[in-house]
Amino acid sequence: METTYLAPTLLVQSDNPEIIRCAKRLSSSSIEQTVKNIYLFVRDEIKWTIDRIKPAIEVLRSRKGACFNKASLQIALLRALDIPARYRLEEVSTKALKPYLPQEVYDLLPKTVLHTLTEVYLEGRWLGCDATIDSQLSHPLWKRDWEPGMDMSCIPSIFKVKVLGSYHDLPRSLISESMNAVLLREALILRIEEHLDNLRALPLDEKLRHFEQYWGSDVVSYLAKRGIR
Repeated sequence: METTYLAPTLLVQSDNPEIIRCAKRLSSSSIEQTVKNIYLFVRDEIKWTIDRIKPAIEVLRSRKGACFNKASLQIALLRALDIPARYRLEEVSTKALKPYLPQEVYDLLPKTVLHTLTEVYLEGRWLGCDATIDSQLSHPLWKRDWEPGMDMSCIPSIFKVKVLGSYHDLPRSLISESMNAVLLREALILRIEEHLDNLRALPLDEKLRHFEQYWGSDVVSYLAKRGIR
């Protein structure tokens, strides 16, 4: 195992005292349960949004972050407890984001974008442990609880194009190139956050209709049957 997957970086601040304290609060008697505790914390206590690249400590303090920022925090918490972790980059269809973005933002994006998630090393395998979408934003029928042995991405496989690779540190130039149309406009980021908060607040029946409208009934039915594992 390369030591780079345990080492701090400018974004993965696993040696920061606040990060260490948070990681210790989430630790358990088993590595698997610790990984799951960190996953649930980053998934649900850190709201998903789209924003600029930020270090892990800023994500922890602000309680919000884009996929790459949530991954930075998750990796930092894991490495703070000597659990090897790294980034995985996937190219995905922008259609996966359609329910989550205002139309005027969605229209700015290319046909595909990059998605970033955490990989954790357990029992001789690298496993995806994607904590991007907080539970209030998820499709109500979306089963997304990570378990030991599961390789999980929060992007439904129907929207995936390819895996680009795994990295010990975030390849910032790739991320910026993928999302520049949004990341360079502060007003759009504020509009996205407003849209996401409105989606979180929808009653169950309205949220179901929202996903069906933007993903289509065939996709929603397919995902519901498969549990989106």
